[in-house]
Amino acid sequence: MAGKGTPDLLRMQVDVNKAYDLLKMFKEGKKTRIDIQTILDEAAPKIVGYKKYLEKLADIATRKESCNFSEFAGWLDVSRQTVYNWRDNGYLVHTKSKIDIPATVRLWESLPWLADK
Repeated sequence: MAGKGTPDLLRMQVDVNKAYDLLKMFKEGKKTRIDIQTILDEAAPKIVGYKKYLEKLADIATRKESCNFSEFAGWLDVSRQTVYNWRDNGYLVHTKSKIDIPATVRLWESLPWLADK
């Protein structure tokens, strides 16, 4: 279980079935190693509208440092459940009740594979 201070990348979650199939394919191909980027690119849930949301977030980050989950959902015009899903997938930098907007923007910019294919 990832704890406080764990790098954000280590909090990312992947679809177990997709990851299993990918690892199985590599093993059957006699590959002995796979990079984490490949696993995340193929097996992590994507964010539909990623680029649009990233642009909005980058704009908001120029004016606001943090917000609660409801505000975040309202600004991006998504449901709170969507925001909670992003949180659970490790796609938000947050404390218990506040989202760090500039840090979330930096995280999303570092993870271009979040965009739906």
